[in-house]
Amino acid sequence: MRVQFRKKRKCIFPAIGLLFSVSLLSWFVLNHLFPLPKEKLFKSSSAFVYSREGRLLRAFTSKDKFWRRSVKLEEIPDLMIESVLTCEDRWFYYHPGFNPISIVSAMLDNIRAGRVVRGGSTITMQIARMMEPRKRTVPSKIIELFRAVQLELTYSKKELLEIYFNMVAYGGNIEGIAAASLFYFDKSPDRLSVSEIAVLAAIPVRPAEFRPDISPEKCRHRRNQVLKKMYDRGLISREEYVGAGEEEIPWRRIDLPFIAPHFSRSMVMLYPGSCIINSTIDIKIQEICERLACRHHSRLAKKNINNLSAVVIDNESGELLALVGSPDFNDMPHDGQVNGALAPRSPGSALKPFIYALAFEQGLISPQLKVEDIPINYGGYAPVNYDKEYHGIVSVTEALINSFNIPPVNLTSRVGLKKFHDFLKSGGITSLTGNYYDYGLPLILGSGEVKLMELTNLYSLFAGGGVYKNIKITAGQDASPGRRLLSEETCYLISDILSGLARPDLPTCWEFTPDMPKIAWKTGTSYGRRDAWAIGYNPIFTVGVWAGNFSGEGSVDIVGAEIAAPLMFDIFNEIMAGREHVWFDVPRGLAVRGVSVISGRPPNEYGGETIKEYYIPGVSPSRKCDVLKKIYVDVQTGCRLTKDCLYGREYKEVVVQDWPPRLATWLVQRGAVEPLPPFDMSCRSPVDTDAPVIVSPENGTRYVLVDCIPREYQRISFEASSFSGGGEIHWFLDNRHHASSVSGEKVFYSPERGEHVLMCVDEQGHSSSLTFVIK
Repeated sequence: MRVQFRKKRKCIFPAIGLLFSVSLLSWFVLNHLFPLPKEKLFKSSSAFVYSREGRLLRAFTSKDKFWRRSVKLEEIPDLMIESVLTCEDRWFYYHPGFNPISIVSAMLDNIRAGRVVRGGSTITMQIARMMEPRKRTVPSKIIELFRAVQLELTYSKKELLEIYFNMVAYGGNIEGIAAASLFYFDKSPDRLSVSEIAVLAAIPVRPAEFRPDISPEKCRHRRNQVLKKMYDRGLISREEYVGAGEEEIPWRRIDLPFIAPHFSRSMVMLYPGSCIINSTIDIKIQEICERLACRHHSRLAKKNINNLSAVVIDNESGELLALVGSPDFNDMPHDGQVNGALAPRSPGSALKPFIYALAFEQGLISPQLKVEDIPINYGGYAPVNYDKEYHGIVSVTEALINSFNIPPVNLTSRVGLKKFHDFLKSGGITSLTGNYYDYGLPLILGSGEVKLMELTNLYSLFAGGGVYKNIKITAGQDASPGRRLLSEETCYLISDILSGLARPDLPTCWEFTPDMPKIAWKTGTSYGRRDAWAIGYNPIFTVGVWAGNFSGEGSVDIVGAEIAAPLMFDIFNEIMAGREHVWFDVPRGLAVRGVSVISGRPPNEYGGETIKEYYIPGVSPSRKCDVLKKIYVDVQTGCRLTKDCLYGREYKEVVVQDWPPRLATWLVQRGAVEPLPPFDMSCRSPVDTDAPVIVSPENGTRYVLVDCIPREYQRISFEASSFSGGGEIHWFLDNRHHASSVSGEKVFYSPERGEHVLMCVDEQGHSSSLTFVIK
């Protein structure tokens, strides 16, 4: 008998070995031919945008329109895991991917019932089915078994549980426990109650049947069954079992918030594929801005102004705290889904403070320095003021507060257009994609386009003492170290000027009270009244507002002071509640001096009334007043005398205002100043500095003739100013006499192509000349 057994053993063992080898080879062949599609285990996620406080702002479905949010296994309560294992797969940690006993038991139960009442699938097999959905057939079950073994050989049990909880269906387009916790209970998985855990353990058995928002009673019944199993297995106490059974079943999905919709959508586009986006948005300030934007939108819509945007920035951190792209996201007729905070628009006068700042930096101006506001022509570009008027002599402060156009254009020419253009780009203005000469001097008045968010951030430069910071929009974004673009002293000078209340851009509907927050602000209105701007700041916040129509349609009512400024002030009033009186400290680098009321320069020996101003020692203009001068006047003739002619004459010394000839001519013509007495013709000729000044054209101007327009409609005006006395000015063109005129009078020339030399000569023989080109 023993010999016979040995013979059988010799046959059995090789057969077993052969069978094992064949099976192993078959497995490797099948595994090679049908590799595990791992990419199907990790489906595209939904995107969830959160505020700085961790509150959900808005959520977006995945690419395939499902709600998913992946979580780590550590974020799922142990009770949730144990409950699912109790209901779905008690032997999960012990089987190789399938449970033969469970499969056989399920087959017998189904045969007895005459229908499918149990599946017998393990959690691993369910993962395989979710990975590759198929109809429930015998071949499908065999494939599931094969994939289940592959999964077990590829991933650990812990990893498989995490995959399961992120893939399992919870009804409709909800997949994964995190999404289900959010939509049914408005919670994260780690905050679920016992009853809520039981509900989420119950739904996956038959999601379509046990969805609480569709069949709450069936869901309740199934939940109670799960609670009973949890109690029987010792997972919960008697008290927990009874209490959980008394909790209500959610009868509908949670409505997701719809806060900062434009910002949230921009974040999803900026960070594609990200599931969780933690932003810098302050939920309280955001809701304030949205509420106020809706209120003002109702007011503006009556004037056919249908869009507005607002931005709030924290000056210290550089973080974006609020963004309203449009007051009504669903306003389809007026493109409500456009994010106005990121749309390039013409800024009108809103760029002016920056050219004044650069001029302060270069020592070209100080706050009380007098500058010209009279007609000017730069090679055919002749800017005009908003009110179509010219104001002669104004201080820098008056020019900026009143938003006159001529002074900033002149300053741009002096500072340098390229330098101004480079400054804006270094300050984060990305929409100026052309070369500086493409925009020309009109850049300072809005010939380029800027974005509200970028311009508001550039204004925060003033609040930051001249240090520019890249705007922060995500909680994890590294803080920008910043780079200095302006001095602290210059920023204070600009802020001091822009915080004045006696100014024309104060809204007519606005009344200031002692508890109003102090802010510096500037408004702007684009050409054609298509864009209204208001941007303000204080040490804490910078607020920017734009209003208009995304369609580009203009309106006579679109004025920055009346349309955008009221919303800006309302936002400041609410977000600054309790902190109304904060303001900037005066930098140590500033000093106070008295300057002449007439010229805005330090007074000379002829005195005159003075006014106080802040200035930057060593930088601000220090040349003494050169407008107040002493002249000698013949008592009998009233003519002006030179020192060489005083002997033997009765004369008097008179202190007069001696402005540059071009400005003086304009002022005299309008009665703003008295003309200087003419020189006595018997005296020696005055110094060469009294030569006439050619006002038009500018030296080096290039003109282009248009052949289809008659020459008489393309004439060029010649104009000169002379304060060396009365009499005629004689014009010579290319060494030939062209015409004669008096100071300030225009003569005209019908142009001929070529390069021309223009000379004007007064009656004392003083001359000025320039060249211009006609093509």
